[in-house]
Amino acid sequence: MDRATTLDALDLESSRFLLAVSSGAASLPVPTCPDWDMSQLVNHLGYIYSRTALIVSDRRAAPPDRSELPVPPEDDERIGWFAEQRTAVLAALEATPDDALVWNFAAGRPAPASFWPRRMAQETLIHRVDAELAQSLTPALGDPEVAADNIAEFFELFFPRFEARLLESGPAGSLHLHATDVPQAEWTIELRPGGSVITREHTRGDASVRGSAFDLACWAWRRLPAERLEIFGDPQIAIRFHEAARL
Repeated sequence: MDRATTLDALDLESSRFLLAVSSGAASLPVPTCPDWDMSQLVNHLGYIYSRTALIVSDRRAAPPDRSELPVPPEDDERIGWFAEQRTAVLAALEATPDDALVWNFAAGRPAPASFWPRRMAQETLIHRVDAELAQSLTPALGDPEVAADNIAEFFELFFPRFEARLLESGPAGSLHLHATDVPQAEWTIELRPGGSVITREHTRGDASVRGSAFDLACWAWRRLPAERLEIFGDPQIAIRFHEAARL
């Protein structure tokens, strides 16, 4: 996605998150984030926002220490504190050129700042869903293009973290994901001994999972069940993937 679309997505999803957490009790459990309640969800995303704002605004070449970041209040002022961090990260990202070199945890070194608007938009999308599900709400549909990019980022950054667990969970095979509302939003994961191969092509896997980009993204992140999707072929491969994707 281009810079403007990404920043617009962050603005929208963070405002949706703020609305959702403002209407839920601080002690409300968040089932999709085990052991967290709503206050911890707010603290988590607020912390990420404040950390990212500092990284990009100060052009940090290394991650900041937690002691450098604001501490969230323990009372009803928490929502106001989160709103301040939201404003700060949006301003910092808008003011930072994409080619500025700043700390990047995925690269383990300074890299183009264009990484951060995307990461914040996609982090916020998933946690917005968490906040809505905690209140037994049907999550508001995300923009299909943004959701498709969420899946792309998921495979780029997070699939390697559970790939070994997935490969150890059963025999070789292939899983095809197809977002039905975004052209060419398809991924095929070939599970092979010693490693996986991920391609972007229209093909048929041993198992195929089809649905909207938003539902596919939420399923990959273990936020929504497979019942919202169509599964063809060997369902055990899709089940293995879903069970392994614990981050």
